[in-house]
Amino acid sequence: MEINRTPPRYPRRGPSCLLVLLVMAGIALGAYVITNAEQVRDTIIPTATPEPTRSATEYALLADLSERDGELDKAVEYYETAVRLDGTKPEFYIRLINLLVRTGDPVKALEVAEQATVLAPDNDDVWTAVAATHIANGDRLSQLGDPTGADLAYTEAVRAADNAIAINPNNATAYAYKAGGLVLPQDPARYERAQEAADYAIALEPDNAIARLYMANTLELQGYYAAAREQYQYGIDLDPTSIDLYTGLAFNYFGTGNVSEAILTFQDAIAVDPKSAVAFDGLAYMYLQLGEIPSAKENALQATELAPGMARAWGRLGEAYFKEPNYDEAIKALETAVSLYGEPNDINAYFFNMLASAYIAKDLALCPKAVPLFEAVSNTDSFARESALSGLEQCRRAQLETTP
Repeated sequence: MEINRTPPRYPRRGPSCLLVLLVMAGIALGAYVITNAEQVRDTIIPTATPEPTRSATEYALLADLSERDGELDKAVEYYETAVRLDGTKPEFYIRLINLLVRTGDPVKALEVAEQATVLAPDNDDVWTAVAATHIANGDRLSQLGDPTGADLAYTEAVRAADNAIAINPNNATAYAYKAGGLVLPQDPARYERAQEAADYAIALEPDNAIARLYMANTLELQGYYAAAREQYQYGIDLDPTSIDLYTGLAFNYFGTGNVSEAILTFQDAIAVDPKSAVAFDGLAYMYLQLGEIPSAKENALQATELAPGMARAWGRLGEAYFKEPNYDEAIKALETAVSLYGEPNDINAYFFNMLASAYIAKDLALCPKAVPLFEAVSNTDSFARESALSGLEQCRRAQLETTP
């Protein structure tokens, strides 16, 4: 019997042919990629598709939507982009200017206004927006304690409004801003012209809230408080978002001795605009009149945080600390107010005198700091003048007592 035995397989030695072929193919592919890198990259990596660019009109639409939603800062950004993409449309500039005024940036608004007047010098709406900007800047300078600068800004507002009226005699808002520029310096010699301009604005457009505001201001400064109050209230009905109308009405109530209504109206203003430093400052002033120092201090702090450049808000805060009494904090706040005011006048001398009084209330050794302030106040016609003279006498006696 023959047995056929198959000899056993021995273990393989070295890589298989298939593996060798795969390695060689890989090396060849790598060499090809290295030598043809650009071609391979273009083939393998898809060309990036650029994001679609929005047009200036689309950004303007986004700005309008943001404004309706109350997102004013975002609306400003969108309009700035719209102007940057297309600087040929006056309407974009006008809306941007008005938004900058509403958001409390009249300085930037003036820069944009200058560009707009170069672009469209024959557009009455452009000049109307410029007038609004100058009034806002005048208010800013007044808050900083610069009445001269404020008056110049109000004068520029009248000129801009006159330019708008010359182009379009039926521009009611231009007449309203002209009235504002005439009345806000509080010069009685201009009240008649201011009232005429406001009258004309209302005749052209009875539902113009801005015209109602400046008519109210004019009547109030002439002592017609009840008639002014009607104008404020009518204006609020027309434009419930106007902070100027609320604060004007609040001060009207205060002027007639109705502090409670004034407080409620300032609170209404804050409900409309929680960032209104003017309203918080007004509330602080009301609470100071009532002797409610904690509430006065709280609202004054809010005003200084919202508007660090508002001198009178620092003054109110200093007064609240002074009446606690907390002379160290009073001095800090009043020094800020005085620094912002620069020089005392008949209106702000009260805070200069209070700072000097805080110095000597803390320590008579601080008379060298107090005396120059007392002297400056004594040279004004402010009602604080007599107090300043008394402070000077107190320091004089203190010096005599310490002189050997």
